[in-house]
Amino acid sequence: MKLVVSALVVTAALAAGAGSSSAAGTACPTSNHPNELVLAGGSAQTAQLGKPFQSPLQVELANANGCPLTGNLAGVTVEFDAPGSGASGIFASSGTHVAVVGTDAQGMATAPAFTANYTVGDYSVDAQSDYGTVNIDLNNTASGLPSAIAVTSGSGQEATVDAQYAQALQARVTDANGGPVQGAVVSFAIVPGPTGANASFLGGGPASAVTDSNGLATAPPLLAGATPGKFTATASTDGLASVAVFSLDNHADAMALTVSPEADPTATVDTRYREPLHARVVDGSGQPVEGASVTFTVGAASSGAGASFVGGAAQAMELTDVNGVATSPGILANKVSGTFTVTASATGAPPAAFALTNLAARAASIAVGAAGGSSATVGTRFAVPLAVTVTDKDGNPVAHAKVVFTAPKRGATGRFTHKRRRVTVATGIKGIAVAPRFTANDLAGGFVVTVSVRGSSARAAFALVDAPR
Repeated sequence: MKLVVSALVVTAALAAGAGSSSAAGTACPTSNHPNELVLAGGSAQTAQLGKPFQSPLQVELANANGCPLTGNLAGVTVEFDAPGSGASGIFASSGTHVAVVGTDAQGMATAPAFTANYTVGDYSVDAQSDYGTVNIDLNNTASGLPSAIAVTSGSGQEATVDAQYAQALQARVTDANGGPVQGAVVSFAIVPGPTGANASFLGGGPASAVTDSNGLATAPPLLAGATPGKFTATASTDGLASVAVFSLDNHADAMALTVSPEADPTATVDTRYREPLHARVVDGSGQPVEGASVTFTVGAASSGAGASFVGGAAQAMELTDVNGVATSPGILANKVSGTFTVTASATGAPPAAFALTNLAARAASIAVGAAGGSSATVGTRFAVPLAVTVTDKDGNPVAHAKVVFTAPKRGATGRFTHKRRRVTVATGIKGIAVAPRFTANDLAGGFVVTVSVRGSSARAAFALVDAPR
């Protein structure tokens, strides 16, 4: 019985002791000095390039037991250290990536204002003290900052002097990610051309506009000046060295366009014409118009003859020079011989046309006519004339080719007019050459009249028969 009582007493005593120990563990000490440095604020922020972070970077002294600190907490040195290269920032007080501050009476250390540099990326600012180090995570972003400005509409326009341009000038501002930048101020300015051609925005003076949610800024209406010619306008925004450039053209209210006669308006098929085309634009007083847009357009002939400008296009736009002359790109004849036209046109002037001709290439083949295989009684004329068609490698008829018809010297044969054994005949525009009348001699039998073209390896022959009486 005594042993049981003693056990109960011991158990109760142990329980009481345990309770006292637990209570003592949860109570904060009367003297509690710091033993660590912890984050107080400013981490996980993002700032645009070159802009300050909104919240200050802060750390504070603490004790791992979580209890309030006691003692003098002011004046503890904390060094804030951002990366020395790459994505980082600058402290306002030092002008560098490092700043040193002391804690205040509450043990709080607040870094000077911190501004992102111009490198995109994530990084950490290290806050270091005798009580440890804290990493403050930050991010520099280019999102929402102007990185590029480009023309979206209004460039390449023409307007009559003293009249309004049809389209307003419009530019788009984007950030480094290609996203639109809203709220950017875009300034539009006019740069006069060599002739003094210019324009003005409605209301006069320079013009500006603020980009919308799509990054678009639209200038006020543009009025052409009184001087014809080419000039430019620019769009710019703060923070960008580059500008968007608009090409514009004032043209006279009355203009004339003339074409210059070409020295050699012909070219062999599949080859380049020797000279480009030239068209001249003058105003109502006969003065040359510089900077006028002239469009050269290759027409299609019913025969299929035509050409293209170097590069393969059938149309080209060129600007007139100080003499009012616009010069086309080089012209390449197609594979079809024949004549076709190229039209030159300019706003405010009647169009004019060039006549060009693709010439057939060298003779490549000779096709004999219906006389092949025919016969004539000895001493009489063959009823069907000896005729051939000469074509080039692409099947184009070759004009002005020298075709030689040759009959055998002896035996069954024949003679052309004036008893000639050989005659030369030029082809016509359709590539056809017709020999003079051909008469059988007095010997019966078959023979061949050969056909050749001077300067060519092409050959053909007529198989003929002198029939007995």
